[in-house]
Amino acid sequence: MPRSLLFCLASLLLGAGSVAGLWWWHQQRLVPPAAALMPLAQGEGLQPLLVPDPKAAKRCAQRLGIRERDTPADPTNFGVRRPSDSLSGPVPDQPSLVVVHETVLSLEDTLNFFQTPHPRDADQASYHLLLDRNGTAFRLVPDRNRAFGAGWSAWGDATIRHRPSSTPLAGGSLNNVALHISLESPEDGRGDDDAHSGYSKAQYMRLAEHVLVWQLRWGIPMRRITTHEAVDRSHSRRDPRSFRWERFDRAWDEAANRCGIRIDGPYGIDAPPTAAESVEQDR
Repeated sequence: MPRSLLFCLASLLLGAGSVAGLWWWHQQRLVPPAAALMPLAQGEGLQPLLVPDPKAAKRCAQRLGIRERDTPADPTNFGVRRPSDSLSGPVPDQPSLVVVHETVLSLEDTLNFFQTPHPRDADQASYHLLLDRNGTAFRLVPDRNRAFGAGWSAWGDATIRHRPSSTPLAGGSLNNVALHISLESPEDGRGDDDAHSGYSKAQYMRLAEHVLVWQLRWGIPMRRITTHEAVDRSHSRRDPRSFRWERFDRAWDEAANRCGIRIDGPYGIDAPPTAAESVEQDR
């Protein structure tokens, strides 16, 4: 029975006073629970800025022929996205930025490392996806889980601290809201040199395709596609070395065209700031 008809029927059966009570009860059902109205304890600047479109993401993945080889990391090397900090304050727990890495190690050594149990926190690490030199995508951690790709990290001044500020590991991390994707390094990049010969065309193409699908699925604008070096707060990470943004941009434009996504639209490289960003910039 339609809700409006039910309300009218109640008016006839119960009388005005009872209906007033029914109206109050109905209005209370429309009010979101108090928890949903609580301000974030941390990480306000890490909220997604666009409306997610999972259907468009699925269509795009199909058009691009995206395939992933399931190669799960050991459970010690990833965790859950936590909705609250140690004091039960709410924090962002939905993916809202993409961090690009490189392996430095070979593909085989990298996969072996992530599939090896690491009981110690200091040894635990993982990505969500890894792209080899041929562009094959290895799925290590599901999007819904928290990969351990960037320890001490921040987006500008925004980060999330799950531990009390008195502990040594309280520097803050982006892992709770990050999607991590890594490129297999070339052979001359498996050391500590400042640069190497770079990444293959297939890697740039697959990277752009996976990034675009993530953008659509989670509402992530292009300004939230970044590198490990850019978010690292330890000043010790330089990956992905020799990354060329212009090659990524061209590959992204091609993927967007194939998916029917406007290059000058909200997901694109030249998209204007959203209203939320404009407010932040004016403060």
